[in-house]
Amino acid sequence: MKSLFRQAEEGLPSFIQILERLHRRPELSFHEFETTRFLAEKVKSLGLEIVDLGMETGLVGLLRGSGQGRITAIRADMDAIAVPEAEDHPVRSEMDGVMHACGHDFHMTCALGAASLLSNQKEQLAGDVVFIFQPAEEVTRGAARMLEHGLLDKLPGQVDALFGLHAEPRLPTGQVISSQGFASASKTNFRIRLRGTSGHGGAPQTYKDVIVAGAAMVNALQTIVSRRSDPQKELVCAILTVKAGETEYFVTDTMEMTGTIRAFDEAVASRAEEDLVDIAGKTAAAHGCSCQIEIIREVSSQLNHPSLFPVAAAACHKVFGEANTLTRGPLFMGAEDFSVFGQVIPSHFYWIGTGFPDRENAYQHEADFQIDPAAIPYGVALLAESVLGAMALSDGRKCP
Repeated sequence: MKSLFRQAEEGLPSFIQILERLHRRPELSFHEFETTRFLAEKVKSLGLEIVDLGMETGLVGLLRGSGQGRITAIRADMDAIAVPEAEDHPVRSEMDGVMHACGHDFHMTCALGAASLLSNQKEQLAGDVVFIFQPAEEVTRGAARMLEHGLLDKLPGQVDALFGLHAEPRLPTGQVISSQGFASASKTNFRIRLRGTSGHGGAPQTYKDVIVAGAAMVNALQTIVSRRSDPQKELVCAILTVKAGETEYFVTDTMEMTGTIRAFDEAVASRAEEDLVDIAGKTAAAHGCSCQIEIIREVSSQLNHPSLFPVAAAACHKVFGEANTLTRGPLFMGAEDFSVFGQVIPSHFYWIGTGFPDRENAYQHEADFQIDPAAIPYGVALLAESVLGAMALSDGRKCP
């Protein structure tokens, strides 16, 4: 039998058609209606059953194997983001101001491709395969919503292994990161509301200036990473928005800023939250102002499950080769609500190279972001090989 990678290469023309179709019709979080209908048509054409969760968007397909082995799942996210696409792209979004700038069209294509390859050999499958097409990853709400709608209760049994992947333009096509540790960072957002007193710009001695207090606070918060955190532990604490005032005639009495904390180690993230509250409160008080701080914990970090390390390694080596399989952590502090599933299912998350060779590649969420179509067979074969490897564990065989 031909290797799964070879089969994926032969299917590349049809997979590119799927990728381009999905790319042209991006939809925002929890509004993936057309995408859901398209996916439903595709999975039905492959002979998969639809598992109804009662959700308006998102899709779960079930491929029944011939054996009674473990149930293995593949997850792909669906939503796009509000970024106008660069005009020189060969395949462009038809939705004004919305773009698949994070590769979710690629993720769905790889999952559908894996479904195609595995459905062709379903009589040899030792167990069932679940394909989870998840909405609203960009707002880190979709995975939790699917669990709340009874995803795990509506499947024919316990899911024993879950695999997912993410496009990584910093890596060239043909390379993959398969971490034996953290695969994505936790995400905690925060909102700080400063309050002082307003006054005339020409009489600064008469008011408590939130602009000065806010500027001092932005600078002071930088010490969370540089002076309060172990430099050997990855941490991001960034201010993302600052809003204050609407006129140049007087100084406003309020300022609001928002930001994010990212870490792999949950203890590091928790300490950063405590430091944020401490520094913000003391800085506001030093300028005669007060502040309210809202901490919004979004998702935890994704820690790949040790039981799946040999499965993932074998799959990567078959598809990419050992030299092109990297075992380090991710290349940036991105968060993924794949980790929500990872809290209840043994899981493994890959970062797969999608960068065009010999050229500079735009990063995720940029208007120039593009996927090298040559990466598709790698993603398709990787997911399919991962499923077969996980199923092999259930009947005592070593990873193929």
